[in-house]
Amino acid sequence: MAITDWPFYINFAVFTVFLTLFITELMGGLLLLLCYDSAKKKVLPYIVPIWEVTGTFAAFWVVTADFAYPALIPAVAALFPAAIIVFLIFLVARNSSISFAEFILKRGWLDEKKLYQAYGVSTLLIALVVLMILSTIVSGAGINLSPISFSFGSWIATPAALLYLLGVVIIVVGLGPVFYDLEAFRRLTLPLTTVGVLVEVGALALFSRSFLAWPLLLASALTVLTALLYQRRRTAPIVANKVVFAVLSCVIIFSLNYLVYPKAFVNASGGPLSVNAVTTTGPMVGAFDLLSVAGAVIVGLLMVLYMLAANRSGRAAPGSPAPSAPAAASPKDP
Repeated sequence: MAITDWPFYINFAVFTVFLTLFITELMGGLLLLLCYDSAKKKVLPYIVPIWEVTGTFAAFWVVTADFAYPALIPAVAALFPAAIIVFLIFLVARNSSISFAEFILKRGWLDEKKLYQAYGVSTLLIALVVLMILSTIVSGAGINLSPISFSFGSWIATPAALLYLLGVVIIVVGLGPVFYDLEAFRRLTLPLTTVGVLVEVGALALFSRSFLAWPLLLASALTVLTALLYQRRRTAPIVANKVVFAVLSCVIIFSLNYLVYPKAFVNASGGPLSVNAVTTTGPMVGAFDLLSVAGAVIVGLLMVLYMLAANRSGRAAPGSPAPSAPAAASPKDP
């Protein structure tokens, strides 16, 4: 591995953690939309604090990306101005709805359920915007790099574009009950996850046959294995452990870095783009390394501590009866 590769892998590692956190949020938001009453006791204790942790990691990733690829910032702004505006609108809606649900007194029609479901809708819409941008970086669908422009019409006309989004959403719905340990939905997790993986692999194959490589096979196998292990009562607690699930998710996502490195925008007009050609050089590399290591240690440690606390609280979700004290033995008892 050349020294010029390190900024990419460090930045991608930070992105991996951010995306893992966001996906766990998305899982919770979708469960609140699909089965609020059944899921709220397991979901709410996790997402109420984690949305702020996700935002912190997102800011950390944006800063490291700015240091790693300063030349790309104007290009991204030129390519996706409308998408960025829509993203920010949904981000405000997400933050406002969960803040109101958590802190503001609800009356009449504006109850807690509606606010948390509004959070779920806005989180889903944010995910769709992010996935659209990721699909263009991976495939170059709708992108023209000479001159720099993006056509939403060309992107949506690409057969694999919507399949790419659909595959991720199905996987998230399939694995949501695993992460939040909703045993009532155990039997749905394996078929949904398997279908989602097949759709996602099909989408990537339609983008480019070169994407059908062993890292994709590894990521697909680990994803399906997670749902498969949840089917057995002896192994279900292992994969439902939030720390284990988060680490496994990070491994899966990081293994897919080959989709954008060493070249991104694979099928773009005027592409592909060499990532190393736009990576920072000189003294900025040292600043990037220092920032990334310091931030990863501090924010990463806080995230692990939170995951451990969330996993413990998930085992004793609010509303669950506390274990009763053992009855005192009567004189007749042996």
